Amino acid sequence: MTETQIIELEVKMRGITSISFLLLAPLGALAAPTASSNNVIPSRVLEPRAVVTPAPCQPQLNPPPTEQESAERFEKFAHAFLETKNLSEAFEYIDATYINHNPFASANGPNAALDALGPYWGSVQITPLRRTFKGEFGWLNYRTNYFGEIVDRYRMEGGCIVEHWDQGEKYPSF
Repeated sequence: MTETQIIELEVKMRGITSISFLLLAPLGALAAPTASSNNVIPSRVLEPRAVVTPAPCQPQLNPPPTEQESAERFEKFAHAFLETKNLSEAFEYIDATYINHNPFASANGPNAALDALGPYWGSVQITPLRRTFKGEFGWLNYRTNYFGEIVDRYRMEGGCIVEHWDQGEKYPSF
């Protein structure tokens, strides 16, 4: 890679730090996913990968899930996201109304996040450090070969991830 390419990659990666997501918002309408004959929605990611856009998470609102049930769902998300790096599986836990609080994210929603992560997530070296869930919030703490140590915070509602923060987050000490 040239120095320019490395700098461009670092800029992209800083903007996305984990599930922070930018990219191609103006082209999103042109690249909208369509259902195939087997009801799997193909990813809008341009590189050929085994990533498909799953249907958005369907919140369970009546009755809402218990904290334990939400924690179990968060654990499944964390495992798919960090350990198996299976974005299709991880994104089954992301709500259609997902809000990304990263200031560099160009758009909210799971499609913007998948578009940002899909092209490179499989090549990122990830070392999970710890994770926890309390109340309606889950935290992931991990190290990557691109950014060093990262702390992501997620808010769940109805068993689905609805918000994400990663800029300046600290792992809780409770």
